[in-house]
Amino acid sequence: MFGNFRMADIVAYHCARVDTECREDLRNGILVSERDYVTALTTRIRNELAQHLPLNCHAQTIDSQNENQYGVDGIVVFRLADKIKAGLFEAKRPQVTQNNYRWDYLSSRNISHFSEQIEKQRIWNGRLALWEMFFNEAQNGFQSPPYDFFGSSCVWHDNAYRFMHTDNLIFRPWTTDKLKELLQIDEINFYTVIYDMISCQAGAINNLDKKSNTCQIFSQANDNLSLNIPIPVELGVERDERIEQFLVENKLESYMYVDLTESKKI
Repeated sequence: MFGNFRMADIVAYHCARVDTECREDLRNGILVSERDYVTALTTRIRNELAQHLPLNCHAQTIDSQNENQYGVDGIVVFRLADKIKAGLFEAKRPQVTQNNYRWDYLSSRNISHFSEQIEKQRIWNGRLALWEMFFNEAQNGFQSPPYDFFGSSCVWHDNAYRFMHTDNLIFRPWTTDKLKELLQIDEINFYTVIYDMISCQAGAINNLDKKSNTCQIFSQANDNLSLNIPIPVELGVERDERIEQFLVENKLESYMYVDLTESKKI
């Protein structure tokens, strides 16, 4: 097991609380885009955990990439001594209060862009926690269920992958109605995502190479493919060059790191 249930509950509670704040700010126009939300979410979680627990954390974002290599926006990294748990997520803002809002589209290959992203994520299935995250600017409780009452509505990658094939969402765009069908069956909240990662119910445990301060994770689907995740050496700095290079090379936009090693004192 990676982390104990008490640790998982406390950290997940704070992460979910920040998510509900971001939803309120999206509703009030303080956050105005999906990118705004991701940046605010990771930065505020860093500040929240550092202040209230306190834990060593780092958050970093870069300019939007043209095409995400693995169909995701960001990575979340948890450390416990020399063990690492990591997860990748794709964020969407379907603007659920607008009827028939087109948040997905057909690519140049006449394939659903979102479905292409889900297919790309598959390369890391079984090694990393993978989830889709749908931001919601509606009032709390809006059409809940299927949407989460307070924060974002999330779905594990496996469930989104199964649904897109079952409902033939390869050669036609996702719609809000289809999203609601998926959420009706498989919706989870952000608390559950974080709780399951830390309590070892999602994603695999990986080892930290202390010499390089890097965690190398190999794809189960392709032995020649690995993700070399840098771990911050110096905390408290806004820009870490190793992390920035990692984000650029892997066409990611967001990195969030939480060191749980001191969590036994919580």
